[in-house]
Amino acid sequence: MAFIHVAVATDSAYLPWSATLLRSALLQHPDGSLHFHLLHADNLRSEDVDRLREMVDGGGGELDLHAVGSSGVAQLPAVEPFGPVAWLRLKLPDLLPELDRVLYLDADTLVLAPITPLWQTSLDGAPVAAVANVVEPAQHAHVAAIGIADAAQFFNSGVLLMNLDLMRQEDTFKRLASFADAHREQLLWPDQDSLNGVFAGRWLHLHPRWNAQNSLWFWRDWAESVFGAEQVREATSEPAILHFEGPSLRKPWHYLCEHPRRDDYRRILAQTPWRKTGLEDRTPATGLIKLLPPAARLRAYLRLQRWRAGRARA
Repeated sequence: MAFIHVAVATDSAYLPWSATLLRSALLQHPDGSLHFHLLHADNLRSEDVDRLREMVDGGGGELDLHAVGSSGVAQLPAVEPFGPVAWLRLKLPDLLPELDRVLYLDADTLVLAPITPLWQTSLDGAPVAAVANVVEPAQHAHVAAIGIADAAQFFNSGVLLMNLDLMRQEDTFKRLASFADAHREQLLWPDQDSLNGVFAGRWLHLHPRWNAQNSLWFWRDWAESVFGAEQVREATSEPAILHFEGPSLRKPWHYLCEHPRRDDYRRILAQTPWRKTGLEDRTPATGLIKLLPPAARLRAYLRLQRWRAGRARA
């Protein structure tokens, strides 16, 4: 059987969410066609690895772990709050020398349809295939500053079909590291900005259902300006890969998450060894925020986060 090779980068804090992603993919591929490559910062407990491997084996998949640590990425700009793990995907061409392609998925994604059509997509000489990122107008100047004149040509790096052969030929990691170092003061999303800077104008556009970002629901007008109303409708009605990107309260494990597919996420989490993981940040303060009108909750939560940060510094 020809495997679909899927790579995920994680650390111990994100392991429950990585497990949920892997479980969701296995549910869509009971034929045993999935081979997972878990990149980690060499801080996973052996008992957690055993639980994850048992889950993957039980679902008919295969799992390889790659302890990358921070070697080779520690000098790159920090990606808060994730640390060096956000850069680990850039090492995939070297970590998987026997493969010509790999599908990289962020740990905050969820697979809701078979990914075979995505895996079989012809890259036509492109280094990556990706979905455009819906960039809020306030950040258009930032995108232009890193060399992307049209914000609709800026891709989201949470779902990447990677052309490993071409990336090895071009020594992509060296080019990405050089770009990140040269633009250190301009980077807002360091890993994503660097990928866009190096691959500008060369990436293959995918339908947004392959990376159905929060913005399709919460910034619908802006999303339609990027993809068109029909593709947004298709992606929100039948998403293949959900991506819960953005601030913490947009994550499906957060108490204040309002995503319409949050219950789907919790249902699949309940099928993992981390099924007892509770909702994050369920406090009296967030309980009060939840009573506010939906449009006001994000602003209130961001103010709460700033207040917390100030208290921590005091």
